Amino acid sequence: MARYEHLPIYKSVYDINLYFFRLAKGFSREYKYGLATEIEGLLTELLDKVIEANNEENKADKLKEGMVIIERIKFKTRLLHDLKAMNIKSYKFFFDKLIEISKQFEKWLAWSRAH
Repeated sequence: MARYEHLPIYKSVYDINLYFFRLAKGFSREYKYGLATEIEGLLTELLDKVIEANNEENKADKLKEGMVIIERIKFKTRLLHDLKAMNIKSYKFFFDKLIEISKQFEKWLAWSRAH
């Protein structure tokens, strides 16, 4: 099994997982056990995609799946913000990190296609 802990994308996805899990503790029950739980599941699934892609010969499929997960997280996070469950500062920080991770996925995908 290939190592993945050294990958910058792994660290970024792991860090955003930690951030959101901590943030979600402060949500009201209404959102903590609904949208927040869904986002937590998607975030851990995104981390799985990084690990899976790193172990695949053909990384493109796993990376594309990861990019779809990112879009799903963006949508659900926007809902949390629009429903006033997430303040603007937390939303902006989280969304900026998602964009950064999305760019990392795109670069890794481009690299994997070239090799």
